[in-house]
Amino acid sequence: MSALKPVLPAAFAAGAVLRTPGRTLTSGDFAAIINATWENGPLHTDDVYMSETGFGRRILGGPCLIAISAGLTSPTMYASWAAAGLDCHAALGMDEVRYEAPVFENDTITVDIEVDTLEPTPGGSAFVGKVRDIVRKQDGTTVLTMRRGYLLKPIAENA
Repeated sequence: MSALKPVLPAAFAAGAVLRTPGRTLTSGDFAAIINATWENGPLHTDDVYMSETGFGRRILGGPCLIAISAGLTSPTMYASWAAAGLDCHAALGMDEVRYEAPVFENDTITVDIEVDTLEPTPGGSAFVGKVRDIVRKQDGTTVLTMRRGYLLKPIAENA
């Protein structure tokens, strides 16, 4: 029997693909994120209404899924940045957000983070890193895609 080896984070670099751990979204998660975002339309809160739609049950609101996905990616991204000697100083924005399929209670989601680019800023003191997130359910169905950008600085400069 061989000893277990730790899995080290992949360094943040163009072409890298990072995967988050999975997260099963419970009814408590739905309630918490709905209360935090006020994304409280009948699609997300009314079981009776939704039983008469093509979905058949409540779905998670898109803005809620973005928030959960961002939180799910955070530990993976920070570990990857640190492995590359970088630290995040700012989120620069989100683009090309697409909701591909519904998310229901008890679905488990993971996020693949594809690193598109890592380029120095004009002054050369920092980098702009751009990623494409692909959020999938347990059956492999893509539920959300989006692009995000970050301002990253070398860790040595933070001291």
